[in-house]
Amino acid sequence: MTRKFSLLEPAVLGAVAMGVISSLSLPARASDTPPVAEVASNSGAGASSGEEGGPPLLFGDGLKVGGYGGLDVAYTRMFGRDGVVVGGQGAVLINHRLALGLAGWGWSNPVDGPNAPTGERQHFDTGYGGVTVRYSLYLDSLPFYVTVGTLVGAGAIDLTTHDHDDDDFEHSSDADVFGVVQPDVTVHANLTRWMRLGVTAGYRFTSGVGQLGFTESDVNGFLVGSQLQFGSF
Repeated sequence: MTRKFSLLEPAVLGAVAMGVISSLSLPARASDTPPVAEVASNSGAGASSGEEGGPPLLFGDGLKVGGYGGLDVAYTRMFGRDGVVVGGQGAVLINHRLALGLAGWGWSNPVDGPNAPTGERQHFDTGYGGVTVRYSLYLDSLPFYVTVGTLVGAGAIDLTTHDHDDDDFEHSSDADVFGVVQPDVTVHANLTRWMRLGVTAGYRFTSGVGQLGFTESDVNGFLVGSQLQFGSF
């Protein structure tokens, strides 16, 4: 009997050891396999998000597109006199930095011109506009940031007759059309995510002025002003 027990003892101990190992390993394996309900829930969530998101975007999911529009007022000199240019601009804003848009400016202090044949007073209206490209440089820790850019376009000086009785404007057909490039630097501050203020400075370069007795030096000049813009920044 004693001999038999000694022969069975290794087998019994081996069986007990295997049982202990199995009892320890089975829960771990079970924990590695997610429950059927959890798998079904995750697959359903993935399917619903895929359906709501639509097809992949051309430039990827990381592209953020916003936009803005606003009013610009700046001091400058034209035709040897002080005045302001008032303008507006709008742009598409890509990834909060690159802005592609349009802008236009009008001179507020026109030069008097010769009287019309009817005796009416005339003056030289001036305006310009074009496409704009701007890029913002900022740090997440600072509320102020710098935007650099330029306007490239065209403008015109036009001899205008103003009838004060009915406020109609008649424009001559021989307006002096010129090219314009206006680089500028702006310091912006976002008051909210949809409104920002800016202080800007730039220089207006023109080419082709000369039909009405003026030259580029009469239109070129520095400008310093402010901006108020609304949109998604």
